[in-house]
Amino acid sequence: PRMTETSGWQQVFSSPRLDWLIERVALNAKVLGGALGDHDKMVAVASCHEIILWALQADGNGSEIGVFHLGVPVEALFFVGNQLIATSHTGKIGVWNAVTKHWQIQDVVPINSYDAAGTFLLLGCNNGSIYYVDVQKFPLRMKDNDLLVTELYRDPTEDAVTALSVYLT
Repeated sequence: PRMTETSGWQQVFSSPRLDWLIERVALNAKVLGGALGDHDKMVAVASCHEIILWALQADGNGSEIGVFHLGVPVEALFFVGNQLIATSHTGKIGVWNAVTKHWQIQDVVPINSYDAAGTFLLLGCNNGSIYYVDVQKFPLRMKDNDLLVTELYRDPTEDAVTALSVYLT
């Protein structure tokens, strides 16, 4: 729904009927100069390991961008810029890139916490490390086409990073 001053709440989009319970929802309201053109509003839903992503048009209709699978239960679903991110504490992240229209799954160390700052996705892991990915650049390693996940910090005692809060000026 959206709120307008003159007419109150109005329905913006209604998804097709789904055969499963929606466990996670992510909404991306506006990406200026995004690669999607008129499809600058997106909504994603997840249940267990399956994710559906729609682009929303101004007339209230939506077109399905895709159905993606993480392979493990999705525990967090959110947007960083116009990239859709799904994470699981088991150590998997999935990233849908709006420019390439590509879904990439990456195995990492088991994830305890996450935060996003600007275009950076930060992952706090159970091995005491904080990793980051610049999801706007969607960097892939040349040798194996894996997502480039860079270690930013490692706790010398390897205590798990259970919470992250990042603020960039």
